[in-house]
Amino acid sequence: AVVSTQSGHYGRDPTFCRVLKYGSKLVIRADKDLYQKGMSYCLTYYDDFGMPIPNQVKDRLATTKIPEFLDKVHDAAVYLGSTGKLYVPYPQSSASKRN
Repeated sequence: AVVSTQSGHYGRDPTFCRVLKYGSKLVIRADKDLYQKGMSYCLTYYDDFGMPIPNQVKDRLATTKIPEFLDKVHDAAVYLGSTGKLYVPYPQSSASKRN
């Protein structure tokens, strides 16, 4: 499923960075079949906020923040699977538990 929203009624403000080009794709694949537990997924997100990102910032994001985010996604999926609740209290991430 692809979800997109557009709203053209917001004015441009030079103190803020407005993202005009963005997109995401989510691919979900059942591990066995659709009626059994287990799935794999790949989420790809892109946005162009109109300014370059220094390589040091990209390196930092790739080595620390993205894995931290994925740990939180995993923790939320485990919580949902074990409780059936969509609301996830803000737990400690797996990464911080390992340190």
